[in-house]
Amino acid sequence: MKIKKRLNISIFIFVAIATLLVYAWFANSSYFPTFKSWVEENIALFVLFLFLVKVAGIVWPPLGGGVFTLGAIPLIGWVHAYLIDFSGSMVGAVICYYLGRKYGEAFLHKVFDERVVRRIKAVKVKKNKEIEAIFVYRMLFGFTIIEAIYYGAGLLKIGFKNFLIGAVISHLAIGVPSFLLIQNVFDGKNLIISALSLLIAVPIFLKFKSRYFE
Repeated sequence: MKIKKRLNISIFIFVAIATLLVYAWFANSSYFPTFKSWVEENIALFVLFLFLVKVAGIVWPPLGGGVFTLGAIPLIGWVHAYLIDFSGSMVGAVICYYLGRKYGEAFLHKVFDERVVRRIKAVKVKKNKEIEAIFVYRMLFGFTIIEAIYYGAGLLKIGFKNFLIGAVISHLAIGVPSFLLIQNVFDGKNLIISALSLLIAVPIFLKFKSRYFE
């Protein structure tokens, strides 16, 4: 199990780095100006495409809609790309929440493997800590199982208001720095500072995890 987990993490890191390198190459290639001109002429269609793919990627995790919004940063800037990602994520999150709440564990087995479903069922959120729990869980595991968090909130019958507030706050907290970091990667700026900030943040959230989960 540990070997499989390490393999999955290694694959995730490799794909992430490879994706960044490909995008960085494309952003500096002779093809980029042509594609950027097309995007500027068809901006509404491009934004709609990104939004729909992001929603679909949240509801159906294998699609990976976040790759497209991150890839759009050199074309429309990190702020606009993030706003599209945020909007699509929240719509997708609401859909996941209601699917998890209405259809329960049986539906989750159609989306995730047994290990992920077991992790969701094992979560025990402390009373009156739903918002903080969604926030902390999203910050800790959001890069790999964000969709599971959204589906799990519905399955665990977390109140919709608390779920949505936690989802919004956590997306802002993890999304803005992430998109800014990717922008810096494309621009070649502040890479060391950005990386150190992420390394400092992880232990802090690990320290406070027990406050919101039983």
